[in-house]
Amino acid sequence: MNTKNILIMDTRPLVCEALTSLVEKTFRHTNVFISDNAQNGMKLVRENDIDLIILDIDLKTSSSFDFVRRAKAADFFGKVLFISSNDHSMVSQTAKMVGANGFVSKTESTEMIKDAILAVSRGYSVFKEDLNQSKEAVTLSKRESVVYNYLVQGYSNQKISELLSLSAKTVSTYKTRILTKYNADSVIQIMNIQNLTPNSFMH
Repeated sequence: MNTKNILIMDTRPLVCEALTSLVEKTFRHTNVFISDNAQNGMKLVRENDIDLIILDIDLKTSSSFDFVRRAKAADFFGKVLFISSNDHSMVSQTAKMVGANGFVSKTESTEMIKDAILAVSRGYSVFKEDLNQSKEAVTLSKRESVVYNYLVQGYSNQKISELLSLSAKTVSTYKTRILTKYNADSVIQIMNIQNLTPNSFMH
């Protein structure tokens, strides 16, 4: 009997319940673990042989992107699938950059999400192609990508430093590097380059 150990991470209990039901319909034998924060999630990863992590981009008190990066650094070799209401291509690109195996929107059909879970668990990559390929000329590091996503959502350097457990000075350094790479004077200018609006990142 091949039992799948699956960790679901989302701040909304109803979403966790729905995903648990979907996972149990997708696999014959499963052990489902649930967490709404990175600290408990990391504990579950360490104590259980997790095969697949399904998570939203928003977690309590932490960045889910940073959580995945830390899990990978701690020798987590399972699969990672982001399922989020924020389906902008930049978010999907960041998920891919931190080592996720897939990214789908919560607005997709139940069948589509089920297919994505199954595909990722079997080793396939599930990402929508970025329609603006020319913008990929700018390459950000994993940490820069995480910081950038928070910046375009309007988070202050201080708030980002708290979420990522970094000093505000370090966050400021990342911000400077990002602006330099985009040859921009402000985050707003980068957003204009990428045709983003603050509403693109609202849930």
